[in-house]
Amino acid sequence: MGRLESKIAEYVGNYTRRRGYPPTMEELINAFGIITILGAMFYVLNLYRIGMLRNSLVLIPVKSR
Repeated sequence: MGRLESKIAEYVGNYTRRRGYPPTMEELINAFGIITILGAMFYVLNLYRIGMLRNSLVLIPVKSR
């Protein structure tokens, strides 16, 4: 697991514990400066694949700018 993946997993866990629900993809993109939703999905799916995340992310489309 890479450094950014570790930070994303930690962010999702802390966010979920504080608020009671997981962050949206848009919040992840903004928090980590990821440029595209595809880039964010790459990290999220890798974390899901290795069991670090469960079906806990709220997948809401990113607003077009």
